[in-house]
Formats: sequence, structure tokens, C-alpha cells
Amino acid sequence: MLDLATLHRRACRVLPPRIDTCRVVLDVAGEAGLTALLLPLRHRHRGTIAFELSSSTRQALDACPRVFLQDACVAREGLARHGAPLAYEPWRPLPQGSSNGFITRSRDGRVRLQLDPARGLALYAWDDHRGDTFIH
Repeated sequence: MLDLATLHRRACRVLPPRIDTCRVVLDVAGEAGLTALLLPLRHRHRGTIAFELSSSTRQALDACPRVFLQDACVAREGLARHGAPLAYEPWRPLPQGSSNGFITRSRDGRVRLQLDPARGLALYAWDDHRGDTFIH
């Protein structure tokens, strides 16, 4: 089993470098569930990973979010060993009435990345079967 720091390092490769996180937030599935997502014996077609935003990222999102997110449209690394990093569309604010934050999606429509600075979370959700219909 991997330690939590290694799990976090592997998971955050899907995030743009500007989005700094402290750790992966474990849910009821816990560490074993996260390990299964990151080192699967079979491909998981959908899921969500929550990250705790670093204090510097939260401060930047509070101070000047549009400028901060302008250069946050390419992931740190590709998912496959030699794959290209995931490219995201430009960030946009969440609609009024929902939580305060920002959202983007991958250019192929299979991934959604949401930032919630008030709760200190980044949520990475993927659905390999949805394509362009994942976010409306």
C-alpha cells in the first residue's frame, strides 16, 4: 500500500501546476479506495478525487482569481506514461446560487475540475463515457 504523500503526489498530476494542494481528502472509501483509483487492476470509467487547496492557492483565488486561473489550463503531467498533459478550457465562475468558486472541463469533455475556495477544495471528476455532455 502506498503512503498518503505518494498517493497525493500521483493524484495531483491531473491538476494544473498553479493549483497547489496539501493533500487528498479521503472519503469513506479511505486510503484503500484511493489506491485502487490510482493503481487500478482494471480501468475505472468514472470517479471523483477531492484535494485540499493550499493556503497560497486559496489566497490567490480570493485576491485575483481571473489572473491566477488564466495560466491554469494544462495539467502537470499526462495520465499515461508518455501521454500529453490534459488540456482544460478557460475557467469560469460557478453560476449564481451555487457555491462560490470556479469550474473548467477538459477539452474532450470527460473531466470536470471545480475549485471551491470557501471550502478549500479542488474536485476532479471524470466520466469516460460522457464526452461533451458532462458539463452543461
